[in-house]
Amino acid sequence: MNLQQLKRGFVRFRRWVRRTPPFSPLSEEEHRCQCCGHSYRGNFCPRCSQKAELGRITWRSVLIGVMDVWGLGTRSMTLSVWQLLYRPGYFIGDYISGKRKLSFPPVKMLFIIALIYANIYFWFFPEVLKLPLEEQGVVGYKLWIREHYSWAMLIMSALAIIPTWVIFRRSPRNTRHTIPEGFFIQVFFQTLTIVLSILTIPLDFTQSIITTVAYDLLIMTYYFVGYKQLFGYGIWGTLWRQALVSVCVVVFFMLLIWLFFPTMIDTVMEALDIVGYYTEYIL
Repeated sequence: MNLQQLKRGFVRFRRWVRRTPPFSPLSEEEHRCQCCGHSYRGNFCPRCSQKAELGRITWRSVLIGVMDVWGLGTRSMTLSVWQLLYRPGYFIGDYISGKRKLSFPPVKMLFIIALIYANIYFWFFPEVLKLPLEEQGVVGYKLWIREHYSWAMLIMSALAIIPTWVIFRRSPRNTRHTIPEGFFIQVFFQTLTIVLSILTIPLDFTQSIITTVAYDLLIMTYYFVGYKQLFGYGIWGTLWRQALVSVCVVVFFMLLIWLFFPTMIDTVMEALDIVGYYTEYIL
């Protein structure tokens, strides 16, 4: 394989990553809605949004109904997770630009993925998660993270909203995104982080510094790719902005601890201990 073939392959890959998944073609057949009686052409009723070819309730309907509870039916959560893995920035950009039906509801997806991750650890691999709780000054906070994992991830997302909004505000792509849009951007990124944590659970059994570094590099690479695809900066422009956002998050987190947990913090070292614990446990 020569250089030209590699370039053509890379161009085809970039086109594939940028492409939004196609929708099903519209039906030209005349339908009469079984719910509201409206006559129309297409796949869904424009008045009540019921599907055209609904049919009778079958065992497949039962299966889809059960799967919908976990986001695995209509607007599949698995499809949203897959797009986060292979086109994170473009997928997030599609959502904030108005293509909402392409994604499973982001906040709901974050809570479901966090619940799956927490249950995998706490029920199936309790020996992997060995967290020291001897320090009296931070024990309450650590226990709170254990018991409220989804909320902890949401708080972590919130801390990155303002830094991302300020630092990436004049980006070539998705210019001047709003703070509410920034909220959903960070929700998607935290969901991606948990998904990668689930996929790399086997690395926890090695207890090796090499696997730890490899995992950290994987997370940083995904964040870099996501920010680059989402905002359109070059390599160096994305790197220093991503690093600055991370520094701001750590600073905001320490301020949050000092403001809301003053009785828990006796020394600067305990504050740093909580930051280190949060970073290791959550990410």
